[in-house]
Amino acid sequence: MSATRNRVVCLISHYNHPVGLAKALASIGADEACDVLVVDDGSRKRPLDEGAARAAFRARGVLEFLPLPENRGLERALNAGLETIVARGWEFVARLDQADANVPDRFARQTAFLDAHSDVMLVGGAASCVDLSGVERFVLRPPTEPAAIRREMRFNSAFVHPSVMFRTAALRETGLYPLDAPSAEDYAFFWNFVARFPAANLPDVLIRYELDPEGLSQSRRGQQLRSRLSVQWRHREASLASAAGIARTLALLAVPDRLAPGLRAAVRGGR
Repeated sequence: MSATRNRVVCLISHYNHPVGLAKALASIGADEACDVLVVDDGSRKRPLDEGAARAAFRARGVLEFLPLPENRGLERALNAGLETIVARGWEFVARLDQADANVPDRFARQTAFLDAHSDVMLVGGAASCVDLSGVERFVLRPPTEPAAIRREMRFNSAFVHPSVMFRTAALRETGLYPLDAPSAEDYAFFWNFVARFPAANLPDVLIRYELDPEGLSQSRRGQQLRSRLSVQWRHREASLASAAGIARTLALLAVPDRLAPGLRAAVRGGR
């Protein structure tokens, strides 16, 4: 096993967005003790710019690249990265998406939390959701306590995917990102943690999450909801929360795609 410089590695999947990748790397604080593994998922239209990426990265660690020969999709790209991480022996894995941004000490805060809570295997945080001009539109504040997180998972993900950090050792029991939940691979992955271990979210805003003005395409929205329903069914139990979560997803599947953006806005109203 190769030696690693830091306990933490940040896993980023890149696909045709070198400017966004540089933005994400530049957001990692200069005092953060972390390495970064960028998996390039077969970019062709806008190839990975390693020089720009290295110029943007200022943290106290090593930036490495794992190029895939062809586009394989997010879950397979992340799994390729996790396989490398397990083989190399990093203790903690943090996620960050291209074009999203960390608060400067995010990794230090999450590492300190995991060190203080040895039973917790995964920790996320709140996210400031910004438009393409950087203006905050709302803040996502997921539940912080394990019991509340488990309740929320009955309905939808209780974590903002690019805000999480987890223990590499937990992958021995959870496995990698499931390949049978397209467009909801993070929800399926997090359920595998929550079903086995305590998990938490910090109340603090840890990332600035860039909103996609396109949102999910009509085809992907349906796919995501069907995948969510499959995951909910897999983890179902004899409880009102479990039944209510399944019923909610079935109801959302019945909402026409053209009405979905307005429904999401109404649900978020006031936040």
